Amino acid sequence: MEQVERRLAAILIADVAGYTRQMHDDEEGTLARLRGNRADLIDPRIGAHRGRIVKLMGDGILVEFGSVLDAVRCATEIQRALAARNAGLPDDERMLFRIGINLGDVIVDGDDIYGDGVNVAARMQEIAPPGGISVSGTVHDSIRDRLAPAFQDLGPQRVKHIAEPVRAYRVVLEPEAEKAVAPDAGGRPPSGADADGGSGGRVTAILSSSQRRGAWQVPARLHVLAIMGSIELDLREASLAPGLTEISVINVMGSVGLTLPAGIAVTCDGIGILGQFDSLVHRTDRSAGQAPRLHIGGVAVMAQTSAR
Repeated sequence: MEQVERRLAAILIADVAGYTRQMHDDEEGTLARLRGNRADLIDPRIGAHRGRIVKLMGDGILVEFGSVLDAVRCATEIQRALAARNAGLPDDERMLFRIGINLGDVIVDGDDIYGDGVNVAARMQEIAPPGGISVSGTVHDSIRDRLAPAFQDLGPQRVKHIAEPVRAYRVVLEPEAEKAVAPDAGGRPPSGADADGGSGGRVTAILSSSQRRGAWQVPARLHVLAIMGSIELDLREASLAPGLTEISVINVMGSVGLTLPAGIAVTCDGIGILGQFDSLVHRTDRSAGQAPRLHIGGVAVMAQTSAR
C-alpha cells in the first residue's frame, strides 16, 4: 500500500462576498477588479509572509503557510489593504473578501493538499463576515498571546464533513478598517452605526434616513432607532452570525422596513401603539443548532414597521 504524505500546515482560504451578483452586473469590470486586487494587494503579501498559493478557485484562493503566525498576519494585512482601497471606490466597485484560517493536518498530493485541515479552513471562510477573518480554535490557541488583533469567540460550530463541533473566532480588526468594509448605499461608512466588539451595533435615523444593503455583517444584537426618520435594512446579502441574531426596533413616528433573507427561521413579536408593527412573519427552517435564526422585536409608536 502506497504511503500517504501528510504534514501540519496553516491553511488560508479567501473568497469574494457577493461575487455572483457582481459578475451578473458587470462581468468584465468584476474580473478586472479581482485580478487587480490579487496582483496589487493579495499575492505580494502572500509572498512576503512565505505563503504558497496552492490553487485558484474562481473567485477564491487556497494558500498554505508553514507558520500560523504568518498566515494570520498575512490575512490581516490583506483585509486592511483592501479596506483602504475600497474606501476610495463607489459602492458597486468595492470587492469584499471573506478569509478563513485553520491549523491542521493535510494530505499532500503533488502540489495540491486535501483533508480535514483544508475542510475546516473552508468552513471558517464561510462564516467570516465580508471584509473579515475567521479562524479555528487551533489557530487562536497558537497565537492569541503573540499577535495584536483581538478575537471574538464565536463558540463551537457545526461544519460539513467534520464529526465534532469546531470552535471558531473572529479576528477583530481596527475600527477604521471594519467601518470601511461596511458601506451604506452611498459608498460611505454607515451613518449612525457603531460596533461594540462585534456583538452589537446600532442604526439610527432622527429626522433623517439610513439604509443598509448589499454585503454587510449583521451584529448579534442590532438596535434600530427611528424618530421621525426612515430606515431600510436589506438582509438578503448580509452575513448573519451562527445562532440567534436579535434586532430590536424603536420606531416613533417614522418608518422602518426590513427585507429578510430566505431559508432562515424568523420570529417577530413587536408591538404597535397607534401604529403598526408587522408581526405576521414566522418562517421555519429545518436546520438547527448553530444555523442562523432571526428574532425581531420592539415597538412602533404612531409609526410603520414591516418585515417582509
